[in-house]
Amino acid sequence: MITTDMYKDTLSVTVVFMLWLSRGVPSLQMVQVDVGETAELVCIVEITGSNIVVEWYSKLDELLTQNNEVKTQDRRFSIRRQYIKEWVLSINNVRNSDAGKYECRIGPVEYKPYSVELIVSRPPEITNTSGPGSYVLDSRVVLSCAARGIPEPVISWLRVENHQLIDLNVKGNNYVIDSLNLSTAGVYECHALARGVKQTATAALEVHVLFAPIIKVPYQEVLQEEGKWTQLSCLVTVNPKADLYWMQNGRRIDSAGSYVVSSQEIGRYTHLLRLSIEILSYSDYGEYQCLAENEHGKDAGQITLSGEQRKKAVVVSRPRDLMVTVGEDALFNCSVLHLSADDRLVWWHRSANETKKLFESPSLKRTSKKTSELTVNGLENAKHDVIGQYNLLIRTANFSDEGLYTCQIGGHENLSATLNVIVSKDSDTVCQEYHQEPFNLNTTLVVVCLVVIVLLLVTIVVIILVCRFWARRSRKDVEYTHSVQLNAKVVKINQ
Repeated sequence: MITTDMYKDTLSVTVVFMLWLSRGVPSLQMVQVDVGETAELVCIVEITGSNIVVEWYSKLDELLTQNNEVKTQDRRFSIRRQYIKEWVLSINNVRNSDAGKYECRIGPVEYKPYSVELIVSRPPEITNTSGPGSYVLDSRVVLSCAARGIPEPVISWLRVENHQLIDLNVKGNNYVIDSLNLSTAGVYECHALARGVKQTATAALEVHVLFAPIIKVPYQEVLQEEGKWTQLSCLVTVNPKADLYWMQNGRRIDSAGSYVVSSQEIGRYTHLLRLSIEILSYSDYGEYQCLAENEHGKDAGQITLSGEQRKKAVVVSRPRDLMVTVGEDALFNCSVLHLSADDRLVWWHRSANETKKLFESPSLKRTSKKTSELTVNGLENAKHDVIGQYNLLIRTANFSDEGLYTCQIGGHENLSATLNVIVSKDSDTVCQEYHQEPFNLNTTLVVVCLVVIVLLLVTIVVIILVCRFWARRSRKDVEYTHSVQLNAKVVKINQ
């Protein structure tokens, strides 16, 4: 965030000029003050004596002071000496006309004078802007700002996102949007800032993108009994505004009888188109279309209203592990058919530091007899988007986007996949999906069971071997004992 508080607020500016007369080397310094402030120019003379003469001259070579005496009629000029070697030319209430070169001359011997350039600041001012307006999709847009001031200001570019200013790290009179789209449209600001000047000049430039309607249908199938109230909804993203309407069986539906057609703006370029049916009759069942049309094109969404038992949500496409390079887009599939108002689809992102919700499908609730509310927890930033049937798009991936992405579908199942972001890949390597399923609890249990079985088998084998060893040893001991007894009997008989 650029702020003028970065410059210290002072009422006077002092520049000290060290005059080494013994060396006789001239110096040119510069001092900058704002209009109305006090400028103090200090000339330090390293030699003393009663015959030394110190004089200050203006840019017009007018003698301003001589030693302690003020020679000019302009009372804003004065001489001040806090130390014996110090000769301070003080200019109160500085004007623009005071800008220029001043000289400190020492006599009676002719020494080379010390010079100072006094710069009187003029706050930056934006003099001209160009580029804001409305452009068709993919247009190249050049935003321009011109500014003047003393010193010459430098222009920086920022963008307003979620009520905050984001520094674009671009300096210069122009900012170029190479390909305008929904994520690059918005409010831009140019800030003119000059070194040493507290004030900043700002101009806002708003860019709109013109495109054909884009319709998303939260629920493709709606189940309701006859005689009850129900509502059908579509999300329409469009600019400029389009003709929004409903159709059933080839006929256009207007607000009349049991039908109420309404449209509500819920975001930048996004509208909620609703069709409410106060008392549902058998003839109301069938196929409905929500349509939007402007000069750039048209789009339509399909909804089935029936009294039959609704179909269970079906996963058509599952997310797979992805590996992309920095700056590439990543797309996780999670296509679901027959998603109803009783289901809830949520995209989660779990990284090493946090787990956050990226998207939640709308929920429908009735707030009164004739009104309802569609709660939309969609994506409001340019980083993520949900396209098609709830597929998650991650634009210009970076390392902070790595982690586990989960598509949670109501009470059915959780579908997860991992995103890995790398700096670069070999020329013969392509960004591909890894088709193995993520490691889960069932796999862990199988591995543990196998390990336990192997340990049991090893234990049984060891026990069998030990038993055989002791059995064999016992048999030998019995045979030995029997042999000894037999020998003893033989000896006894012989005796």
